[in-house]
Amino acid sequence: MSNKQSTKYAIYTVAVLSAALINEYILKYVKRRIDQQGYLLVLIDMLVIVLIFAPAFALVTNYAKKMSKAYLKTSKKLSSRNNGVLLGFIVAIIILFILYASIRHNISVINDLKALVPSTFVS
Repeated sequence: MSNKQSTKYAIYTVAVLSAALINEYILKYVKRRIDQQGYLLVLIDMLVIVLIFAPAFALVTNYAKKMSKAYLKTSKKLSSRNNGVLLGFIVAIIILFILYASIRHNISVINDLKALVPSTFVS
């Protein structure tokens, strides 16, 4: 896979996960604030999805083109071409994982990691 394709897929992956996370957060907020069930809530849900995902994909398409060009220019200067994209992608996925665990599943990854570290290591 070329550098341009790797960058493009990484950007799309992070953008889709970010948009879905924003959608989840907004829907939770709406469900707490609006005491409705049924069809009105379905319409609100659909509207929120369109308002979040349509601009996100338009932005990602434009952003992907610019990022790919900038990345290819930068990668020519660096010795390892895929490490920058890979590192950035891994950091983004870790952050999104922590946020997804918290918002969608009420799991605190940070607290669970702290519980794994014995108190003798932490002063």
